[in-house]
Amino acid sequence: MNNIKERAIGGFLFLYKDSLLKNSIFLMVASFIQSIVGFFFWVIAARYYSANDVGITSAIFSGISLISMVGSLGLYRALIYYLPRENKTDKIISSCLTINVSSSIIFSFIFIYGLKIWSPDLISTLNNLKEILIFLFITIAISISALISATFTAGRRSSFCIIKDSVYNLVKIFPLFFLINFGAMGIITSLSFGLFLSLIIGFYLLFKLWKYRPGLKLDPIIKNMAIFSAGNYVADIFYNLPRLILPIMILNMISEESAGYFYIAIMMACLLYGISQSISNSFLVESSDKDEFWNNVNKSIKFNMIILIPGIFLLVIFGKFILSIFSPNYAENATSTMIILTMTSIPLSLISIFNAVMNAHNRVMNRIKMNIMVAGITILLSVISIDLMKMNIEGIAISYLIANMIGAIIVINRTNDPKELTLRLIRDIKTDMRCILI
Repeated sequence: MNNIKERAIGGFLFLYKDSLLKNSIFLMVASFIQSIVGFFFWVIAARYYSANDVGITSAIFSGISLISMVGSLGLYRALIYYLPRENKTDKIISSCLTINVSSSIIFSFIFIYGLKIWSPDLISTLNNLKEILIFLFITIAISISALISATFTAGRRSSFCIIKDSVYNLVKIFPLFFLINFGAMGIITSLSFGLFLSLIIGFYLLFKLWKYRPGLKLDPIIKNMAIFSAGNYVADIFYNLPRLILPIMILNMISEESAGYFYIAIMMACLLYGISQSISNSFLVESSDKDEFWNNVNKSIKFNMIILIPGIFLLVIFGKFILSIFSPNYAENATSTMIILTMTSIPLSLISIFNAVMNAHNRVMNRIKMNIMVAGITILLSVISIDLMKMNIEGIAISYLIANMIGAIIVINRTNDPKELTLRLIRDIKTDMRCILI
């Protein structure tokens, strides 16, 4: 018993002293809390709102997420890369916020005025000034919140992300019960309450960490970040494009109910997708230490797999039961899709770490090519599965899995000795897993 206790204490101290692993864990906890509370949010929505409302909301929120990502212009990752390396932190943060808010407003209006082209079914939901203003506020708030989280990560205080995101995710639940009569817009409006309070907390924590006072201004330093930001802007668009555009595609090409089923399935799979993203972001911060660079790469891959593999087993075994909490319809129509999307987390995680390594070397073009390829294959195969093969949302999930598997194979083959690397990682992971379980 004492031996087990000593090992547990030793393991905790090791994690606490290792900033890469500690930052990764805090980011994963923040992502986990967001996903778990988000799960209950959608359980309540599925219970009290119709499947049509959930489907429309998933399409609207995918649009909001897409706009927030496009409007970020790659500044999220630029903050993580530049803040640990530059002294002008106040000017960097203000410049990024100014550009981010402006671009989010522009892209929001482009999205709304182009609904007739890309999603006519949403016109009836976003058809007056009040609804448009709510949509605009949420889009801008999510964009700002993401940048604030980036500053916490860059400052090696990802624990602040947990505080900020917990406020958002907890507060947004309560308005759901009072806005049922508003349908899809009731669900969307609930988000705005949580976002408002989380931004207040976020700016307070931002001041504690970086002594930053909010202000909208531009500084010439942004020019130094432009190429890196622009490259990551394009890369992030294509990295996230499948997850954001697929619910809208399903809404338009299959049905509103199917869009809702797919959105819940991929939301559960995102519990695992967030693991590699958290580790990759933490690695980018630590990449400024050139002496530990490749040690940190190996550590990131191993740590990713050690957490990811048990998570996959849990979701495969208990996924149907969890979906049944939403309603029996979700368990019946989304289980196989969720399992396929869950398995996608393995190749996707390798691509995420590859992208982080490319960023650390400032070789953003390689990251862009990889993400364009994966997104293109996913969308092409999805259209084929719906139009030609007459498959349902399972075909969409298989398309995403195949695209990421192709990307992961390319990543492995780009190493000096793919076979040796694969066998060594499997051996190291088995050893580490045995140490954890014994």
